[in-house]
Amino acid sequence: MGLFSKISTLFTGKRELDAVNAESLTDALITADIAPELAESLVARLRARGTISESEAKQILFDAMRPIVDKLEGLKFEGGGKSQLPQTSNLKPQTSAKPLVLLVIGVNGAGKTTTIGKMAKIWHDVGKRVVIAAADTFRAAAGEQLAEWATRAGATLITGGNDPASVAYAAVDYGMKNDSDIVVIDTAGRLHNRADLMDELAKITRVLKKLIPDAPHETLLVLDANTGQNALAQIEYFHAVAPLSGLIVTKMDSTSRGGFLATYAANNKSPLPVYAIGYGEKIGDLRPFDADEYLRKLLDM
Repeated sequence: MGLFSKISTLFTGKRELDAVNAESLTDALITADIAPELAESLVARLRARGTISESEAKQILFDAMRPIVDKLEGLKFEGGGKSQLPQTSNLKPQTSAKPLVLLVIGVNGAGKTTTIGKMAKIWHDVGKRVVIAAADTFRAAAGEQLAEWATRAGATLITGGNDPASVAYAAVDYGMKNDSDIVVIDTAGRLHNRADLMDELAKITRVLKKLIPDAPHETLLVLDANTGQNALAQIEYFHAVAPLSGLIVTKMDSTSRGGFLATYAANNKSPLPVYAIGYGEKIGDLRPFDADEYLRKLLDM
C-alpha cells in the first residue's frame, strides 16, 4: 500500500493515531523514500495533534516538510511560465561567460538525453543560441535521439569520433566561434563502479578548461525519481568526481514521487539546488523545481 492510500486508510473521518497505526504510517513514509528519522519525527507531529482528519494530516506533513524542502529551490527563475527553465543569467549569476557550458551526467536510463532536448527547446524558444555536444559515444541511439531533439529545438548538434572529450571540445569551440549562448554536453550513462567512465568525466573537464578556464560552468546530475534512496549515493559519488552545481529529477509522473529529495534536504545543511523536475514526456512537463508543487504531489494534495 502506497503512502497516499495509507494516509487515506488511517484517516477515514477524524481520528487519533494509536501506536500501531503510527508505526504503519511510519513504514509507509519510509517506503516512500523518507529517511526513518524524518518519518518518525513527522508521525510524532501527527500524534501530538490528537484527533485529525486526512486533509489535516496532510497539511501537518506539508507544513513540517516545507522548510526542509525549501532548501532545494536554491535558485529562483525568471519568466514565470510553467515551461520556463532558467535563462543563462539565472543559472550562474556570478559569471558572464559566453557560451555558458553545461555538463550533464548521470546513470544509464536516468533521462539525460531527453532532458537535454527539452532544455534546448525551452531555451531556443526564449531566443538562446544552443549547441548540443553528443559526447555519449558509447550508445549509438543517444546520438540519434539527440539529432531528433536538436532538429525540434533549433539547436546545433556537434558529433564525431569516439572520444567524448574531443566532441565536448569541438562543441565549445564551435560555440565560442559562433556567438552561441549555451553549450550542453551529453555524456554516457555511467555507474560509480566504472572507474574508466568516471575518469572520462575528469578528462572532459580538463579538456574544456583549455578553452574556457572555469568551464564547465554547470555540472548537472540527472536522477530518475524511481531510483529511491540510491539517488543519495549517486549524488555523493558523482559529486566527488565532477563537482556538481545542481540536480534534475525525471520521471516524477511515475508511481514514485521522489521522496528521496526530502531525505536529501533533511540530511544536508546546504544541499545542491534542484534545477528542474520532469513530470511527463512533453516539453512543458520539464519545470523549475517548486517546493510547494513537489510536496503537494508527494502527499497527493
